[in-house]
Amino acid sequence: MATDFQKGYKKAKLTFEGDKITFQNEVSNWKFSPGTMEVMMDWEQPIMEKMAEVAVSEGDHVLECGFGMGILSDAIQAKNPASHTICENHPDIIPKLRAWAEGKSNVILHEDRWFTLIEQTGRYDAILMDTYADDDLHQKFAYFCRNKGAKSGCKITWWNFSGDTISDYMKFYWNDVSFTQLDVDPPLNSYYNKDVYHVPLKVLTPNPTTYGIVNGAKVYTKKIIHSPTEDDKIEEVEVNIETLSTKRKVLTCEDLSNPSLLYKECEYVWSMGCRGVYTINNGLITTTGNYPMIIKRSGSWIEKNMNELVVGDKLYKKDNTEVEITKIEFDGDTRNTIARVDIDNNYFVNDILVKGGSDG
Repeated sequence: MATDFQKGYKKAKLTFEGDKITFQNEVSNWKFSPGTMEVMMDWEQPIMEKMAEVAVSEGDHVLECGFGMGILSDAIQAKNPASHTICENHPDIIPKLRAWAEGKSNVILHEDRWFTLIEQTGRYDAILMDTYADDDLHQKFAYFCRNKGAKSGCKITWWNFSGDTISDYMKFYWNDVSFTQLDVDPPLNSYYNKDVYHVPLKVLTPNPTTYGIVNGAKVYTKKIIHSPTEDDKIEEVEVNIETLSTKRKVLTCEDLSNPSLLYKECEYVWSMGCRGVYTINNGLITTTGNYPMIIKRSGSWIEKNMNELVVGDKLYKKDNTEVEITKIEFDGDTRNTIARVDIDNNYFVNDILVKGGSDG
């Protein structure tokens, strides 16, 4: 629920000067006194530029929350993003945002609270938060980022009101927040008067609750052909992974240093739903990000999760050849059904060797 101070700011008439935005606060309590308060000041420019530097790369789809004086917006534009969505809901700032955005073809204006974007499709490579008197911020920001910034490696930075590195509240109770220290020299103001500031950065990776291979992938099993006049024959057949039954034998390879292809029984086949999958080489194989893969990197066969693979890694094929990864794509929007095979050996999916065992 919005506080009296937050309500007062939203209704206030803002004053725009060359070096700052101010308003007249009428709330009096333990934290605030009536009088002139600064919303944003130009001394923040090094902070805004560092926020853009740590969070935005060329070609990113970027979300900026809070336009203010446009300092952060300029810094983001200098990084040449593919798209730059800006949220602003104060009626006095919106006209200035419109004027700034004129002629910038990659800018998308959202003249509303940033949280209302939760209902729209699309996700962001970078999210930069610098709002003022925002009653949604600490209640909803972490949830919002999980849903709108769930691309692997999404970079998030925000205004660090404390200036330090230890406040869990400031960090939205995230772990693994890194900081870049800046020396600053603010004139006396109502919101930040320290001479050191720490720019926060959270790199968001999906927190998987399920893992597996997207249904429709092929595994290799044996089929017995019975004949009344001849000996039974065994043929290799392809079946969709989701149709595999418990105790069915599948084609495996335990040790790539001495490749030997054998059929082994699977212990169990799991099926579940998920959102967020990676695809290699235009459909060669599609799995969740935490699915363990067998790859060759720097001349050695190693185990890495799918979301740790890079272009140039190599995969092992069942014909004893290798295929190089040339493209990796992530889809965080589509809901998929996946399957996971519990088996003691590594096994082949779509000709590619993947990790077996209870962790595969």
